[in-house]
Amino acid sequence: MVDQVVLDRALHPDLRIGRGILCSVAGSRPGTLALFTQPEPSRLIDPALRQRALTTVFVQSLAEASLESVVGSLPTVDYILAVGGGVTMDAAKYAAWKTGTPLILAPSIISVDAAVTNTVAVRRAGKVIYQGFVAADVIVADLDLISAAPARLNRAGVGDLLSIYTALTDWKLAASSGHIAFDSALALRSEQVLERVWQMADDIARVSDNALAGVVTSYAEINALCLEAGHSGPEEGSEHYFAYRVEDVTQRSYVHGELVGLGCVLMAALQGNDHAKVASFLDRCRVEWRPVQLGLTRGECRLALIGLSAYVRASGLPHSIIDEVDLGEDGVRRLMSLHDLRFADAEG
Repeated sequence: MVDQVVLDRALHPDLRIGRGILCSVAGSRPGTLALFTQPEPSRLIDPALRQRALTTVFVQSLAEASLESVVGSLPTVDYILAVGGGVTMDAAKYAAWKTGTPLILAPSIISVDAAVTNTVAVRRAGKVIYQGFVAADVIVADLDLISAAPARLNRAGVGDLLSIYTALTDWKLAASSGHIAFDSALALRSEQVLERVWQMADDIARVSDNALAGVVTSYAEINALCLEAGHSGPEEGSEHYFAYRVEDVTQRSYVHGELVGLGCVLMAALQGNDHAKVASFLDRCRVEWRPVQLGLTRGECRLALIGLSAYVRASGLPHSIIDEVDLGEDGVRRLMSLHDLRFADAEG
């Protein structure tokens, strides 16, 4: 059972958004700290704040063994401060969950929603396993820090919100098949978040402060809706399962939101939804979602799709469109013939 205080903090996160606020928010907290970060964002942290750390963990991996090793060597501190991307956020959440240490999360990019979610996407034997439940004491969206990242990475964050489009269809399918209950009020609130996201395309392309703040705020809103639902149906479905499968097939890492964006286009087509609207929106946002931009060949995409149904069953992932349609050779061929998909090889 999740402690009610922790759950309330997850439902109503202490989210601070502004320029140049990391040092004042994190630095004003008394006591010792462990800093979780990565080389590039660490250089952007105020030296006085870096020097306060009893230990600095440069996060390498979300493999379970690696995370356990980090936890085992962590000194006792008053709080954990994480400054970095999604891998850093998840590693710090894992350490805070295992040790019960208070946590401050400061994302340096918003290509993924890890700063506002409460479980950890641990990698075990090549598969994603969600573990734990932790709610940060404070989430600091320092726009100076975030906007220092490559624009491509921040634009990609919209993929973890666009996924509402396909996830809600999957949730309805799962409910109609008797796998889960459907909550129309929560679904409507998710659609309202998505509607605001559709309106942000030009701001996202410019990587404006409004876009950065809007994406982070929307992340927090949709995470709260998932908590209320008791599952990830309001935001995650077949588009994420496709992304996990691609990682499994290729054994490569990708910018999460970009790969999920590709999944949104493909799964919208599979669902009979308006995949062209999805593709056009991603293009307006200047998100690099096409296989050629991700370095995916036609053969890799085909292999990911052909084996997707079996992968979903073996991973115990929730019911979705993947369980209801033909993903054999003919079905995959039709899906991969979508206009302007483009692959990273001569065949594409």
